[in-house]
Amino acid sequence: MNADNDDRTVHAEFPGIAEVVRYNRAGKWYVEFSDGRKRRHVGVLDAAEVAADLVRRGGSIYYGRPGGGKFDYWAKSRSGTG
Repeated sequence: MNADNDDRTVHAEFPGIAEVVRYNRAGKWYVEFSDGRKRRHVGVLDAAEVAADLVRRGGSIYYGRPGGGKFDYWAKSRSGTG
């Protein structure tokens, strides 16, 4: 699932559970689940909260990716990483 392309950038993930992604053209954030559940549209603050939760469970946040400036700021403050 960790496939970035010109429109989709993964900013956080817990393999086999979920990814926090940003669709670049639309500028929208989503939580996408590995189990087939419908993806969930979220704001950037909620995306950072989900990312912090994924890190607490052993997942990863990818800082410095395109379009993620505000996300990086909030994810660092929520997860204590970076």
